[in-house]
Amino acid sequence: MRNNKIMKAVATVTAFSVATRTLAFVFKVYLSRTAGAEVVGLYQICLSLFFLFAALSSSGLTAVLSRKTAETRALNDNDKGHGLLTSTLIMGISVAIATVGLLFLCKPYLGAIVSDSRAIPLLLIMLPAMVSTTVYSAVRNWFWGSKRFKEFSFTEMLEEILRIMFTLLFVSGIVSGISGAYGIALAFTVSDFVVAIILVFMYLKKGGKLAKPVRMLEIAKPALPLTAMRVFGSLAVTAVALLLPARLVASGLSVSEATASFGRIAGMASPLLLAPNAIISSLAIVLIPELSENGIKKQFGELNKRVNAGVTFALVVAGAFLVLYASLGEQITVLLFKDAESGRYLMASAWLLMIMPVHLIITSSMNSIGMEKQSFITFVISTVFMLASVYFLTPVIGVYSVVIANLSLLFIATTGNILFLRKRTGLNLNFLKSFMLIGIFSLPCIFIAKNVYMLVEGFLGGFGRILGAGLAGVLYVVLVQIFGLMDFAGFLKGVKLPFKFLQKGGKRVPRVLGDKQMAQSR
Repeated sequence: MRNNKIMKAVATVTAFSVATRTLAFVFKVYLSRTAGAEVVGLYQICLSLFFLFAALSSSGLTAVLSRKTAETRALNDNDKGHGLLTSTLIMGISVAIATVGLLFLCKPYLGAIVSDSRAIPLLLIMLPAMVSTTVYSAVRNWFWGSKRFKEFSFTEMLEEILRIMFTLLFVSGIVSGISGAYGIALAFTVSDFVVAIILVFMYLKKGGKLAKPVRMLEIAKPALPLTAMRVFGSLAVTAVALLLPARLVASGLSVSEATASFGRIAGMASPLLLAPNAIISSLAIVLIPELSENGIKKQFGELNKRVNAGVTFALVVAGAFLVLYASLGEQITVLLFKDAESGRYLMASAWLLMIMPVHLIITSSMNSIGMEKQSFITFVISTVFMLASVYFLTPVIGVYSVVIANLSLLFIATTGNILFLRKRTGLNLNFLKSFMLIGIFSLPCIFIAKNVYMLVEGFLGGFGRILGAGLAGVLYVVLVQIFGLMDFAGFLKGVKLPFKFLQKGGKRVPRVLGDKQMAQSR
C-alpha cells in the first residue's frame, strides 16, 4: 500500500508539473514573440532581483519547515507541525516586511546596482509580492512535508494560470495607463497575492490551524545556512543578470543589444534547458519527505538505494532532452521564438544536462537530512568560479561564457556534495555507470538526429525536425531498454511499480535499473 501511494504521488506531481511548465513555456513563447527579447530581458532582470531579496524570507525557513513537518509526521506528532508553520509565518513575514521597507527607502540608490535603469520601476511594482510569496511558500511547504502532493502541485499550476490571466489583462492595455513590461510586473504581484490567499483558505479547509508558535530556534538555526545558500544563489543569479550585460557592453555592444542577449539566454534558452525538471523535480518532491524519514530513523541503507535509483531515473530523462537540444537546438528556437542565436546557445549548453540532474537529486538529498551547512560550503566555492568565468570570459567569447560558468558551478558543487553525502551515509556510486552509459548513448543519437534533418530538410522542410528527432528518440529508448536502465513499458502503463527505490521487503518490481545494478545497489 505504501509503495502504491508513492507511485501515485510521483504520477500526480509529474502530471501537474508538466502541465504547469507547459503553460509557463507556451506563455513565454507568446511574450517573446509579442514583447520582444528586450522586454523579456528587463523582466528577467527584475525577477532575479526579486528572488534575491525574497530568498531572505521564503527560502531557508520554509524549506526547513517541510523537512521538520515530515519528521513530525514520522514521529506521529502532527500538532507540532501546525505550530512550526505559525513560527515560520511569523519569522518570514517579519523579514519580508522589513526588507520591502528598506528597499523602498533605498530607492534612489537602486540605479547603482541595475545596469538598465528601466528595470527599477518594474522592480518596485513587484516588491510587495515578497510578503505574499512568504505566505505562499510556507503553507505550500507544509503541504509538501505533510505529503499532500496534490495540493502542493495544484497551487503551483494555479499560480501560473493566474499569472497568465492577469498578464493578458494588463498587457492588453485594458487597464488604462498599464501595458508592456509594467503590465507583466503588475500581473506578477497581483497573481501572487491572490494565490497566497487561496492557499491559506485551502490549508484551513484541510484541517490546518494557526496554532501557538513553537520552537522558532529549531527552524531558524538550520535555516540560516540554507537561507545563506539560497540568498547567495539568488545573488549569483542576480550578479549574472547585471554582470553579463555590463561585460557585453564593455566588449562593444549597446545597452539594448546586451539586454536582448541576456533575454535570449534567460527567457528563451534557459526555459528549454530546464524543461527536464518538470519530470525530475516531481521525483525529488516525492523523495524528499521519504529521505527525511530515513534520515531521522538512521535508515541510511534505504536512503542510498533511493538516491542511486533517483539519480539514474533523472539521467535517463535528461539524456533524452540532451539528444534533442544538442542536435536541433537552433531549429527549435527558430520555430518557437523566431530566434536562431538563442538556439546556438542552447546547443552549446545541452551537455550541462549530464550534470544538472545529478546535482538536483544529490543536493535535495543532503538538505532532506539536515546537511544544509555542507551544501552551502560547496555552493559558495562553486559560485565564485562561476562569477569569475562570466567576468573574465564574456569579453572573449560573449554570452557563451555562461556555459563555462554553469559547468564550473555544477561540477564543483556536485562533486563536493557527493563527497559530503558519502561521508555521512556511506553513499555508493552505482549511478556513475548510468552516467557513462547515457553519455555514450547520446552520441549516436545526436548524430542521427542532426544528419537526418540535414538530408531531408530540402524536400520535407519542418517535418525533417520531427523525423530526425523521432529516429534518434527510438534509438535512445532502445539503448536504454537494452542496458536495463529503465523499464519504459512498466513506467508508462503504471501496472507495477516503475521505480526500483520503491522496492520493499524483497518483492520483485519492474526494472528501472538493470538486474545487475539492482544487485549492486543492495
